[in-house]
Amino acid sequence: MQEAWGIEGNPFPSEAIHQGNEPYSPGVFADEQELFFSRLIYGAAMDRRGFGYLWSKGPSGEDTGFGKTTLLKNAAKMINADFGSAVLISAGMREDRLSKHPALAAYASLTTTDVTGIYPILFAAVEYLADPKYSPSGIAVLDTLRGKIRDANGLAAGDAEGLRTVLQATRRNLGATLPPLRADALDAFCDGSDSDFAAFLGEVSPASRVRNGLAYFDFAFSLAAAAGIKHFFVLVDQLEDLATNQTVTKAKRSREVGRLRDVIAEMVPFVGRVHFVFTFHIRASDALIDFWVQNRLPSFDPEDHSNEGSVVVLRGIQETSQVRDLLMTYLDELREDGPTGTIAPFTESVLPLLLERSGGRPGLLLSFAHKLFDRAADQEIPQIDRLFVQSLLGLDAATTFTNRRRESVEPRDARAVDDLLT
Repeated sequence: MQEAWGIEGNPFPSEAIHQGNEPYSPGVFADEQELFFSRLIYGAAMDRRGFGYLWSKGPSGEDTGFGKTTLLKNAAKMINADFGSAVLISAGMREDRLSKHPALAAYASLTTTDVTGIYPILFAAVEYLADPKYSPSGIAVLDTLRGKIRDANGLAAGDAEGLRTVLQATRRNLGATLPPLRADALDAFCDGSDSDFAAFLGEVSPASRVRNGLAYFDFAFSLAAAAGIKHFFVLVDQLEDLATNQTVTKAKRSREVGRLRDVIAEMVPFVGRVHFVFTFHIRASDALIDFWVQNRLPSFDPEDHSNEGSVVVLRGIQETSQVRDLLMTYLDELREDGPTGTIAPFTESVLPLLLERSGGRPGLLLSFAHKLFDRAADQEIPQIDRLFVQSLLGLDAATTFTNRRRESVEPRDARAVDDLLT
């Protein structure tokens, strides 16, 4: 790899699963990214809309591996880089209105192993904003907000009491009858310095995250308001785990969906200023539709034209130019010798094959690229061409993978289990 191709190690992920450290190529899904920011960020801010939906739908019923996680994570970083300015301008906002609509974004994921409720998701959103590794600047978003509050109010770096006074005054301005800010969070934030608040959150017990996640989120929201932030976006991934986890009863699903309504659509001071984007696919839709209707939440139907303002659908890679951009991004990340901006050692002839075999799913396409790169290096061939791809992947690679994956992840009918548990 190093001697023949000038690339140290295999640049592609071995599995079709987002790991969190992959390079990002906005050109691969430029149209979808533009729709995401114009509809689910700019549109939500202007309409004071609390619900937005990011779908994935393949031509043959596939519903994962289309890049929802990658888009959400990078969207959060792009928004937090300048508190939404570049994103909102690109979506059509006039520059003279930017000062009225600063925004931040938190990414959180519902997983079957860690989080099965809304309050823990709210806590995870606060953790995201407190962790410097998720910030483009290397300084946690909440720590950056601390500096903004101090600058705006002429507070010295060590003036913990002055900071506490500003936050409490902001809280009263948000609502005279709101409960006070959580005392331990207020003390940890005001008395500490950069990264101290993240350490404090790390000590919160799992039980407290479930019981008090809303209170911690409320603190982060009030803190953002004190720093002049008008729009608080929460990008929620893996919603299907709430829908398909067989340990989650029907009663719990109904309760958690009801809490979504309470937090987003009814709770002061969140209404109109907190905006959630949820990932969706057909399995999640089938499992949650009844609860969504019961709680009168905005429709997530991606085929209903009246929902276009609040729905974006990822349908996968459609053109070989997108395949080229995706391969190039990963190759250039580790290329040490030779020109960048090429797909070498791949030849152009492999692009339509990779597109066909992957069904347009970037995660699956990258895992195929990993295999090809690895085997070509092992066999010491100079380039990866169409014949090599055909010999390694075969004609039925994508179909076999899809069928095997569908058999392994298709949930059993959870209704019988729910009936026993309720």
